[in-house]
Amino acid sequence: MWAKKEMADNEKEKAKNERFMLSHELDKQSLQLEKKRAESEDKRAEAELMKQEKEIMLVDITFLNTLQREWLDIMKKDIVARRRGN
Repeated sequence: MWAKKEMADNEKEKAKNERFMLSHELDKQSLQLEKKRAESEDKRAEAELMKQEKEIMLVDITFLNTLQREWLDIMKKDIVARRRGN
């Protein structure tokens, strides 16, 4: 009788450990997936920033007033400084 209870307890413990290991593996996979998503989002944000910076750098200043040109010069200097820092 005692041996049957001990076997049943061992089986329960084994099943519990298997569930834990499965849960642990799923958590690891979920974490890896979230990391990939974050990296993808970072790349997307960087691409959008580069697009915006390119537009600023290539603006035709012919038809801009003095204030607009001044703002554009400041933005261009900021872009160049940030890129040189990278």
